[in-house]
Formats: sequence, structure tokens, C-alpha cells
Amino acid sequence: MAFKWIGKSADGKEVTLKRLEESHFQFPPYFNSEWASAHADVIRTGAVLDVETTGLAHGQDKVIELGVRPFKFNRETGELLSLEQPYSSFQDPGEPITAEITALTGITDEMVKGHKIEWSEVDQCLSRCDILIAHNAGFDRPFIDRATTVSSGKIWGCSFRQVDWSKKGLTSQKLEVLAIFHGFFNDSHRALSDADSLLHLLSFKDEMTGFPYLRELLNQARKTTIHMMASNSPFESKDHLKNRNYRWDAAQKHWAKEIEKDLLNDEIKWLEETVYKGKFKGKYQEIAPADHYKANS
Repeated sequence: MAFKWIGKSADGKEVTLKRLEESHFQFPPYFNSEWASAHADVIRTGAVLDVETTGLAHGQDKVIELGVRPFKFNRETGELLSLEQPYSSFQDPGEPITAEITALTGITDEMVKGHKIEWSEVDQCLSRCDILIAHNAGFDRPFIDRATTVSSGKIWGCSFRQVDWSKKGLTSQKLEVLAIFHGFFNDSHRALSDADSLLHLLSFKDEMTGFPYLRELLNQARKTTIHMMASNSPFESKDHLKNRNYRWDAAQKHWAKEIEKDLLNDEIKWLEETVYKGKFKGKYQEIAPADHYKANS
């Protein structure tokens, strides 16, 4: 299936991109105060988060910018109902920002000097949310969990992994590329801009289902999953594991991936037949929805 590039001209020779503005967000015509009163049971609050950091190591690197965009949504359809007041702030890390990070984010030492994220305000915002979303939650969540008092108990969704972009004909999962294919752009690698870009992206309707991408993410985020660990696997099985979307965990020194709970027996059977050539020698762990993308998951 080829994705219909939004903004591409009929002859395919030009592409028109629009800089994302709040006015570009669209809400269903049925949403008003009367509907909200009558359907309070389906209205939920979420927040899209993005962090910019001094590096990739959760244990030692620091947040230098945070962007949070709360929003209301219809939990049944995944439709975006309203935008809430965002929170955005720099954070002085107390150490020089490397040239590599400045090149990537545009954030300099002067920009963050003297700034501080008010994590108590962030806690107040997140405490009202039913789900927190990031484009790579495995990266963003550990930084947020370390700094706040409430996010560790929240369900997190990951638009990078919990929306099947390839099935929709999209060959890249990068946020800036997905945005371009959907006809818009923003200042990438700045926290609030990325958060708004992601929320706008999730509001687009999937041609296959007729529902916003957000609905697919919500359905996946609510599931209990299984963390499969192909420990003690023979070296010669690595290509089989790669082709089945296992990833090498350098810290634990095994191949691993996350699967849906009802696929466990089939996965063990495949591992026994293809990898171990006998009894299953790996391990698996059940992951509750609120534990997805934690640092130790």
C-alpha cells in the first residue's frame, strides 16, 4: 500500500508544506458544552511530552528543555476534542552543552542559563492525565519518571512503536518525515514544537480504518504485553531473530522484543523450532500497561 502524500501536486512534481500553527488543529463539529455534559464518560485527558537532553544516557544525562501539550480526546474514537494550555521551559543543566547537542537541537548555553523547569507545575499537569504520549517513549519516559512524582504510575503510549506506520505505506518512523508526508512542518528537535507536531500527526485519520491514528495508539497502550528474552540463543540464530524484529540488548546480552500477550505460545513455539532446536531456553516477563517503556522494562 502506497501512502497518499498530503500536499503533493496532482502531477507529482511539487509538494506544498504548511508550517504548523494552532489554527490547523481541527475538532469534531459535535463537540460543544452540551455534548460534553452528556458524554463526560468518554472524554479523557492526555498529554504529549518531549524532552531535549544533554545526551542519551538516562542515568547521567540531563534534561535541558521540556515541552508538554495537554489535550482532551474521545476515548472511543480517538478524536482530538480540544487543546489545553501547554507547559514549556528550558533547564540549566549546570554544565556546558556539547556542540553536537547544540547542532541537533539549536539549544545553546546562553538559552538555558538561569532557567529552571518547575516540576511541581508539571506534576499538577500530568496528574490530570489518563495517558502520556511521546514519539519515542523508551527515551523520554525515564527522564520524566526521574524528575516527577506522578508519571511513573501513568500509562504511556509510544507513537514510534504503537502505530504501524509501515502498514500505512510509510517507510520512515521519524517524526519530521511523517510530518512532511502529512503536509506540514515545524521546528524539529525543540520540545514543544515536537510535541505539537506529534499531536497534530496523531489527529490525522487512517485511510484504512477511518479513525485518527491516536485511536490505534490508545488501543495498543491499554494492552498487557510480554517482554520476550531470547537468552542463551546460539550465535548462528541472530539473523533469524533480527528478521523476526528482535533487538540486541547490549546490557543484558540477549535478543529481545515485546509481543502481545495472546501471541506468547506461538512465539515460544517459533523459538523452539527455529532458534533453540529444542526446549525453550529463554525468559519472558509480563508488562502491565503502566509499566511500558520504563527504564527497567
